[in-house]
Amino acid sequence: MSNFRLDRKAYNEMLNLLNNQHFTEKPGVNSDMAFLSDDWWLRDTAVMENIVKRKGMWEIQLVFAHYQEPQKLIKRVIARYASKQKAELNAWYMKRLAAKDQRGTLKVDIKDFKLCDS
Repeated sequence: MSNFRLDRKAYNEMLNLLNNQHFTEKPGVNSDMAFLSDDWWLRDTAVMENIVKRKGMWEIQLVFAHYQEPQKLIKRVIARYASKQKAELNAWYMKRLAAKDQRGTLKVDIKDFKLCDS
């Protein structure tokens, strides 16, 4: 394999484009990152646990999905355990603690996603 070479003209053009990008791009505003602090919808979320084996440990992931808009969701890794039984038990407790509705009546159904099979 030969080494990749860029001639001087192409290199200077690339540097020029990178320099001009500073003038064409515009800085972000606070509203661009508002979704991080806009957490009002989390009070109406269904909580689902997901247990995955990663690097020899059982990882508990909690998925928070809005029950009316299931595409709006957040997944968080909560903890890791060496035994699957311990992970399943702790996941159940964590799901109950994280759920705003302790009765578990907020549910997300696969039909809510309006998926097309074709």
